[in-house]
Amino acid sequence: MPVIDDFGIESLAVGDVAPGFVVARVDTLSIDAWIRTTLSDAGMHETAALGETIPALGVGQIVESNSSDLAVGDWVYGLMSAQTHALMPASGLRKLTMQEGIAPGDFAGPLNVTGGITAWVGLIRVAQVQAGDLVVVSGAAGAVGSVVVQLAKARGARVIGIAGGPVKCSYLTQTLGADAAIDYKNGHLAQQLAEAAPDGIDVFFDNVGGETLDIVLDNLAPAGARVAICGAISQYQNLDDVRGPKLYLRLAERNAMMKGFVVSYYEADYPEAVAEISALMKAGKLTLPEHVVSGIDHFPDALLMLFDGGHLGNLVVRP
Repeated sequence: MPVIDDFGIESLAVGDVAPGFVVARVDTLSIDAWIRTTLSDAGMHETAALGETIPALGVGQIVESNSSDLAVGDWVYGLMSAQTHALMPASGLRKLTMQEGIAPGDFAGPLNVTGGITAWVGLIRVAQVQAGDLVVVSGAAGAVGSVVVQLAKARGARVIGIAGGPVKCSYLTQTLGADAAIDYKNGHLAQQLAEAAPDGIDVFFDNVGGETLDIVLDNLAPAGARVAICGAISQYQNLDDVRGPKLYLRLAERNAMMKGFVVSYYEADYPEAVAEISALMKAGKLTLPEHVVSGIDHFPDALLMLFDGGHLGNLVVRP
């Protein structure tokens, strides 16, 4: 696990803006679990080279442009990385279309590719949730999990969220509308899950992996269950020795499906995802509280917080 002393701050001048490039003032950075995997040679994503800026997706506003595609004042989304200003090719940024009731920071939260859009793709395209399904979500109090809970409810499913601690469990039921919440830190997870889902689980949206995945596989519905593998935050500290499920044969026994996904493969679905999530937000049926860490110098603190359970909802840095 990284420690604070592994990180440093550099003050650099932006310099000339070459043709096709722009400078964006970074507004909001999304702190996502995938960032941790870039700090390992065994990572699932590209490795962040030592001495370079830590990658992070975020939202910013153009303050200087040498591109015909983006103008000063435009809001954009992309790989801003852990910095206050990003000098980037315009082709690497997506211009945001702002709409009433949607703030720029929402594109680093419920409308973030690695946030709400990932939740939408995994639940609706991969797991093919249906009205009446019993859906279980691990890491349910995080950014992706929070949106999964609310999307599943909006689609007519019953939802059980798994989270750590009474505050997070109360958040799931009282704020997000989950039908039940299981505190994995308090009591036997397998027993609690069996009691909460006596007829089995139709859909499992997994953000955690490890032992939690095995416990859910052992509680799948007798036929037709779907498991969407979004992430495995329990395994990211030791990617050289990832522990897979021991009970994967439950998939065959119960005619179930388990599928992993990377949201970028579903780019054609982004407009539909944004439209549905935006409509729910405007109707007051979907919310995503922010845990804001202020100052780019506190980016490492925010990244480490992601793994110690010290936040609720969407964890962001505002430089």
